Amino acid sequence: MLKKILIFVIITLSIFFFVSGIYLSNSKISDTVDFLSSTYVNQKEPLIQYLSDTQEVRSTNSQSFFKKIDEKGTYLTKISQISNNEYVSLAVKGNQYFLYFLDEAGSIKKEIFIESGQVHINDFVFFNNTFTFVGQKNGKPYILNISKTGETNWSLVINYQGALNTIKNTSGSYVVGGWVIENTNSQAYISEVNLSGKKIWENMYGRDREEKIVDLVIDNNRIITVGTSNSNPQKQNDLLILLYSREGTLLFSDEYGYTTFHENPNSIVQDNEGNIYIGGYITTLNEKEWKGFIMKISKELEQKDTLEVEYFETLSIKSLSRLEEVKFYNDQIYLLGVCVDNWPDYDLFLRIINPNGVLIEQKIYGNNDQELIYSFEILPAGEILGTGQVKDSNNQVYPLIIKTDSSYSIPQKEKP
Repeated sequence: MLKKILIFVIITLSIFFFVSGIYLSNSKISDTVDFLSSTYVNQKEPLIQYLSDTQEVRSTNSQSFFKKIDEKGTYLTKISQISNNEYVSLAVKGNQYFLYFLDEAGSIKKEIFIESGQVHINDFVFFNNTFTFVGQKNGKPYILNISKTGETNWSLVINYQGALNTIKNTSGSYVVGGWVIENTNSQAYISEVNLSGKKIWENMYGRDREEKIVDLVIDNNRIITVGTSNSNPQKQNDLLILLYSREGTLLFSDEYGYTTFHENPNSIVQDNEGNIYIGGYITTLNEKEWKGFIMKISKELEQKDTLEVEYFETLSIKSLSRLEEVKFYNDQIYLLGVCVDNWPDYDLFLRIINPNGVLIEQKIYGNNDQELIYSFEILPAGEILGTGQVKDSNNQVYPLIIKTDSSYSIPQKEKP
């Protein structure tokens, strides 16, 4: 009898611990899931802090953002990387210009004043531990060089009416491009200056109306510029391609365009093989419709009598689109710009193609405000860091800083 009682007790206790084990196990799993779920929804920091600390997880959980900075009346134009995790963006506040120093998280670490008054700054480079800006001052082409703390090192006003639109540096000089007025006509202008602001050479190209340089690239022994010309019977803007030697001698010139459109370039880049890509937008002659474009032209310009175009593609991104900047990275071409379906609801687009123009990826980002993007950098892990502006329903302008993750996503900001 005692033996039967002992067997019964053992069986009963076994069942009790077995059932309790299932309950405790299930309770632990449920608590863990609930913890992760609530943490993911409510935390301000990335979920990565609660997960594995491995490099693989960090690289695939890069934080993205879409930041409207609370500085009314200010917008950001060009962004440029100046060191590891240090970026600068040109900030415009009315007639005042500043440099904002940013990190990859989009935090503004400091700002320095550049200049104000009758000045307009279009572009800059960081080289030799200084910033050099180009634009216009009192109606004339203008170059300004300052230190990282904002002290002026030198400046140069070129003695023509006109403006400078672009600047690139070589190992020991700067090459600038824009336009000047000569004989009552606007002519494409290019010049090289040394690191002290002394002019080395200059060249002007003009026909019977208006020519100008918008952007340029420098390879080993050539300078390739893109701009516009309206010296044609229709008086519409055509693309103007000019090729110079490093000593400033014009080697090639040609135009490209359709008689029913204005072509407006914004950016030119080269790939590792020297192929040339130009991006911008076309408009109807009444300028009520506009679409972005990307084109690829032959790198052997000086060996051709006319421009050889490998492809010219207009971008079907919503009803209206405008390409602002082009970059080459990791054998891919990155295009960033703005697009509109319902006026005036501007959104941002990112389009990635291979060198043959084949689409790899496309994203559209935005809120219900008017968002515009002007410039971007590609971060080491492949994320996009861009700067621009937001205009709200009261027509107030604020700085915009965006960052995608390495798959080019910005959650809750993507549109079809």
